Amino acid sequence: MIKNNSVENRWILLLLLFYFFGFLGIAIPEYRDFFLPLTPLNLLLTFVVFYKVNKDFSQRFVILSLLVFLIGFSVESIGVATGVLFGSYSYGNSFGFKLFETPVMIGVNWLFLAFSTYGIVQFFTKKALWLIFIPPLLMTTLDFLVEPVAMKLSFWSWENDIIPMQNYAMWFITSIAIHGLIYLLRPKINAKISFIIIGVQVLFFGFLNIFL
Repeated sequence: MIKNNSVENRWILLLLLFYFFGFLGIAIPEYRDFFLPLTPLNLLLTFVVFYKVNKDFSQRFVILSLLVFLIGFSVESIGVATGVLFGSYSYGNSFGFKLFETPVMIGVNWLFLAFSTYGIVQFFTKKALWLIFIPPLLMTTLDFLVEPVAMKLSFWSWENDIIPMQNYAMWFITSIAIHGLIYLLRPKINAKISFIIIGVQVLFFGFLNIFL
C-alpha cells in the first residue's frame, strides 16, 4: 500500500509540476510560443494520471470512458460544423490533431473533467439528483474561467469575438447527459485525483485570467 501511494504521489507531483511550469511558460510572453504547442501533452498527461490514480480498468469503466469521450467529441464536432449547438466557433492548432475540424484531445478534456467533477460530488453524496446536476454546474463554472483565456491564446475563436450564453447552456445540458450516463453505471471515482485535477484547472485558468 505504501509503495502504491508513493507511485501515485509521483504521478500527481509530475502533473502539478507540468501545470506550474506550463502556467509560467504561458504567462511569460517570451516563452509562450514554446509552451503552447505542449497543450495536447498537458491534456494527455492529465488523462493518464487520472487513470493511474483511479485504478479502474474494468471493461465496464473502459466502455463508460469511451462513451463519455464520444459524446464530448461528437457534440464539439457538430458544434464546429453547424454553429447550432454552442454558437459559431472554430478551433486553432494548439490542441493538435483534428478530426472533422475538431481536436481529438477535446474529447479527452471532456472525459477527465466529467469524471473528476463527478468524483468530487460523489465524495459528499450518493444522491442521484446531486450527482447528475451538481457536476455539470461545476464544469460550466470552470468553462467561464477557461473561455477568456482560450480566446486570448487562440485555442479557439468565436464569431465577432463574443462568447454566447448559448455556449454555457450547451455545456450544462451536455454535461447533464454525460453525468446521467455516469450515474447509471455508478463507478467509484477516486476523490483525491478528482479534487487535484479540478483544483489545478481552477488555479491554472484563474491565474492566467489575471496575468494575460
